[in-house]
Amino acid sequence: MELGHREAILRDLESSDEEVRRQAVASAHALPADQAVPRLAERLGDPSWRVRKAAVEALGTCPEPERAASLLIEGLGDGDNPGRRNAALEALVRCGRPVVPALIEVLVHPDVDVRKQVVDALGGIEDPGSAEALARTLDDEDPNVRAAAAEALGAIGWPQSAAALKAALRDDTERLVKLSSLRALARLECDVPLSGLEASLADSLLKPASLALLGYSEEPAAAEVLLKALESRSSSCRQAAIEALLRVLSRTDADGMERLAERARAVAAATPELVADAASRLATAALPVRNTLIQFLGVLQGEAVVVPLLTAGRDPELEERVVDTLLSFGRGLDGWLAARWNDLEAADRVLACAVLAAGQSSAGESRLVACLGDPDPAVRRAAGDALGTRGGADALEELIGRFENAAAATSLDPDEADRLADAVAQLASRGGDPAAIAVRIAALLPTAEEVLRGAAARALAGIPGSESTLALRLLLADPEESVRRAAVEALARRSDSDLQESLHLALADDAPSVRIAAAAALGGAPDPEALSDLGQLCADDDPRVRAAAMRAIGALERDADQRLALLERGVLDGGPVALAALEGLRGLGDPRGAGVAARLLDADAPELVRAAVACVGSCAELPRLEPLVPLLDHPHWTVRAEAARVLGEREVRTAVAALSDRLRSEPDDFVREVIHVALEDLES
Repeated sequence: MELGHREAILRDLESSDEEVRRQAVASAHALPADQAVPRLAERLGDPSWRVRKAAVEALGTCPEPERAASLLIEGLGDGDNPGRRNAALEALVRCGRPVVPALIEVLVHPDVDVRKQVVDALGGIEDPGSAEALARTLDDEDPNVRAAAAEALGAIGWPQSAAALKAALRDDTERLVKLSSLRALARLECDVPLSGLEASLADSLLKPASLALLGYSEEPAAAEVLLKALESRSSSCRQAAIEALLRVLSRTDADGMERLAERARAVAAATPELVADAASRLATAALPVRNTLIQFLGVLQGEAVVVPLLTAGRDPELEERVVDTLLSFGRGLDGWLAARWNDLEAADRVLACAVLAAGQSSAGESRLVACLGDPDPAVRRAAGDALGTRGGADALEELIGRFENAAAATSLDPDEADRLADAVAQLASRGGDPAAIAVRIAALLPTAEEVLRGAAARALAGIPGSESTLALRLLLADPEESVRRAAVEALARRSDSDLQESLHLALADDAPSVRIAAAAALGGAPDPEALSDLGQLCADDDPRVRAAAMRAIGALERDADQRLALLERGVLDGGPVALAALEGLRGLGDPRGAGVAARLLDADAPELVRAAVACVGSCAELPRLEPLVPLLDHPHWTVRAEAARVLGEREVRTAVAALSDRLRSEPDDFVREVIHVALEDLES
């Protein structure tokens, strides 16, 4: 490292600017270890948590952790600066195994707070080499240290710790130590005899942890204790019993599992508050607890658990688990859903439709068909989607009938019409007579409202055959712009070669939106004439159409030279067309496109400059990225941020000095963060 850079880091470590100190900490690895370690240790007491965090990360990856150990242990005893003490603890954990010998030596430190912190550090490192020393610490004079030692032994997972933990559970007089020992034994998945837990089960503080430990017991009597605990008035005891029972069930054979599940269902039937409590906790508990409760309600099954499960499924993180759980109920599910259907809110009926989509029973299909008339549009859409997924001749006939009824309606929600059309198309592709379906839909077109004609195009797109082809051609000549656009979008989803000619005709449509849709369709088309047609659109009178053509040209996969020439014309067009052309150049991915994009690096509009920077960064070879460095001083923050991002991601190492200089003067917080990330990428 150059002397000037080293001096700059040392100077910045003492800066009054928090961000400059943080960046200096991140760069301190470039200093010699004898300079870096002491200064990083000092920054563990920095008033800024962001600087402390950076120092922890730097010390945690220090190439000489033994050198840092004594300084970090010293920080554990700083009672006047909790930030430094906590940061030192975290840094020791990050240093890992190399600092374990030094930590073990300090287990006899006269300061009880230091001993406690050392034990916590060893527990965080989880090195089996410290287990014996921690087991001896179970005899420490301070109960907090003994409790921490028990927790650490559980975290380390050394099997030989079990004997020492059982002894502590039996002999220690402090309830805190007993509680920590129970939790540690559970983490070790120890089978502790029921006789050894009788005293703990009688203690209200220790009972939940004792019940949790019974989940690893092989004694048949343990299951009886857990079933009885389901009736407890204590929510923590019930939760512990639920988790333990699920563990017992997971290792029981099929017959034993069903017998135990039946016993649990009997307890739930006799204790209604058990399901009610589980249902209420599903709305508020932490995610791991909610997952456990869903699993437990899945064991109980029955009508009473359907509504709580569906309500829990409103959470996107739980939806998949809820659906899988409900599907595991088998044939009984449809009846339980039917019994509680009127109790379901709209959001729950939507999820119930998703569950029924995976089934095959006639009752489920009938329920979904009935939902097509639900007063809530979200439920109607969900039912249509579900029917489209599972299929069914009766459902198809019902859907087409509803489509025909909609044609006579005076008003129709466009989104709902599209959903209905999609469901018809999906079911038609799975069975039925496509020709007959297309004829029935085509018969509606002369009198249907504009919204339904547009929806008809969506439906016809998924129905194969000449009848649907003819109907789509008629829609291309529809008097309404929205319908013609829908027909073009439908054509884009078809692969019929004779429809490509119709698509080409749409390029001359009077409405710009139809020509834009045609351009987008050509961008994904296999037609060898697509590029020629798009070239014509590059001269369209409407800049929106020209922009759509540019994006479509970038999406094609052939004739790179011709595409590059057309996109270059778009760059010279300026405005939104140039923005779209830059997007197309990124799609092209040709290094020559970087030279075209570079023409806009000095444009007046910052959005054009930012897009040009992104394009150059995506396409250019490394030596051609140097022109981006001066843009770190561009007047507009979006350009500065994009330039910093590209320079970091593309690893332009010659930009380190410019980025560091910019960081010292940059007023925008977002740009400062982008520069910081770029420097981390470059210096890692």
